[in-house]
Amino acid sequence: MLSLGIIGYKNHAKRITDILKKKYHIKYIFHPTKKINVKGFTNNIENLLKTNCIFILCPSKNHFFYLNYLKKKKYDGYIFCEKIPVTKTNDLKKISKFNNSKTFFNFNLRYSILHKFFKNSKLLGKLLCINIFDLKPIINKKEMKKNWRVNFKDTLITNNLVHYLDLIIYNFSKKIKKLNIISNKTNIDLKIIDNLTISFKISKKIFNINLSYSSGLEKLYLLYFSKGKIEINGREIKIYYPNHKTDNNGRLKNPSIYKKIKIRDIFNESNLKSINHFMNIVSNKKKIRKKDNLIAFDTNRLILQISKNLR
Repeated sequence: MLSLGIIGYKNHAKRITDILKKKYHIKYIFHPTKKINVKGFTNNIENLLKTNCIFILCPSKNHFFYLNYLKKKKYDGYIFCEKIPVTKTNDLKKISKFNNSKTFFNFNLRYSILHKFFKNSKLLGKLLCINIFDLKPIINKKEMKKNWRVNFKDTLITNNLVHYLDLIIYNFSKKIKKLNIISNKTNIDLKIIDNLTISFKISKKIFNINLSYSSGLEKLYLLYFSKGKIEINGREIKIYYPNHKTDNNGRLKNPSIYKKIKIRDIFNESNLKSINHFMNIVSNKKKIRKKDNLIAFDTNRLILQISKNLR
């Protein structure tokens, strides 16, 4: 039976732990200082070296410490590391030179239903433009003043934008060179820049990504093709086709809905698929694709660059 070690214990770490414990044996849950009343809890980091794979689910600023520690200890098991891999350019240069054939970075949207539609379509034709809206008014909550997310100006970049940039780079195998950013800060008492619009072009396709922690709740993806449109929200996918209908007077009409598809939460589903993908690699003793990690590093590099230039 495979044995798992976990670094991290709450929020996103707990969500992944809850998924894993349904099928796998979690031998250790590690925290360097705290005492937590959960089965297998330990403050001894060396206990993790006794497991088949380790999940690094702690804050991103600590990722490099654990990746470097496991390298120095010549840990021979598999490593699942949450995105972003690291938070410093020098650390990124270092881990890029590690032997990462057993290290998986969890850019989970690669395994989402979005990945399926971010490409040309036999029915809808060429993909022309994608508009992404990922909005939630969390800074308006009183308790958020104590939340780590609002204490960094670039949280929307490192916590939200990173998912979409990686998915786009992963799909189109192109580095994003010219990227335009418009930012707005609505709460002067908080460090976070809470509204961002990012636009760029890849292979004659236009991308607009709109992120907010202050506007109304919405997750919406609009994909425009030469012959139709796809609209994806939290509940369903609507495919519109064709987009060139006219009325009796020759005036253009709004396209009709060609098909509807019910879906589950995109991020929850993609996280589950990403974990299953990793555990299948572990169970079958396969190697992580080099290309997957190179794209992860490209995404990481771009995110650090954007964060550095954010004003």
